[in-house]
Amino acid sequence: MAKTVAEEIRELGNRLAQINPEGDQQATEERYGDDDFGIGDVGRELDVDDEGGGKGFEKENILMQLAKVLDNSNQTTVTTDDGKTFNVTPDQARTLRKFGTTNNVKTPIRLAFTKDIQHSHGLSDFLDQPNDQAMHVLYVTKYLG
Repeated sequence: MAKTVAEEIRELGNRLAQINPEGDQQATEERYGDDDFGIGDVGRELDVDDEGGGKGFEKENILMQLAKVLDNSNQTTVTTDDGKTFNVTPDQARTLRKFGTTNNVKTPIRLAFTKDIQHSHGLSDFLDQPNDQAMHVLYVTKYLG
């Protein structure tokens, strides 16, 4: 008589349990704890959420504020971590967001840029530029040059 699919699955489960019995799993957990590979904290500094999501900032992430300027014609200001408020045009917001979100540069460069413009001294450097071309030159000079 042919086995049903459920019987075959049960058999496979039983065979797998024999390969890695609970005793072995307990020994592994006792040896390594939550660290299944036994590597300790090696590489832990690389285990960060993408872009930080505003963590470590006093105010809302500046890139999120710039997105709101683009999405909402009523919002034209952003506030830096040191409490200064800046008027931002949609063109300026678009250019700054491009610098902070592009995949054409490595993440550490994007993060450095975001941290810099999160404060008034860094943001004002860019907003003081006469046009987006000058902002590009400043970005390349500061972060890529």
